[in-house]
Amino acid sequence: MVWLLFLAGCRYTFLPLDPGRPQAAGTWVVGKALPDRAVLEVVRLEHPGYLHLRVYQGEALVREEAVFLEGPRVLEVAWPEEGYTRLVVLFEGAVLLQLDRGAPALPDPQGQEDQGQG
Repeated sequence: MVWLLFLAGCRYTFLPLDPGRPQAAGTWVVGKALPDRAVLEVVRLEHPGYLHLRVYQGEALVREEAVFLEGPRVLEVAWPEEGYTRLVVLFEGAVLLQLDRGAPALPDPQGQEDQGQG
């Protein structure tokens, strides 16, 4: 009979034993960068609120808009003229997505001199 106590100690004691499928929480946005525009699909929205769209060209903010959403929706954002452009999507101050178009202007690693000591 004592062995039953030890056997019970080896079992999982989490209740419920099968918690079921986890529920997805939060807001989900899926994006696709096309040559002339960005297509955003809001797949799941936790609650109604403003989706902020910020477009940066290099380091400068060139456009900012807020769209009030009450449910899933598809949005299109036109890219500005040529160059490296980023679209940052925020909901309640949290970054949900960033899409880039073009290549950033990085310094040429071959053109830099050795900046070490000595």
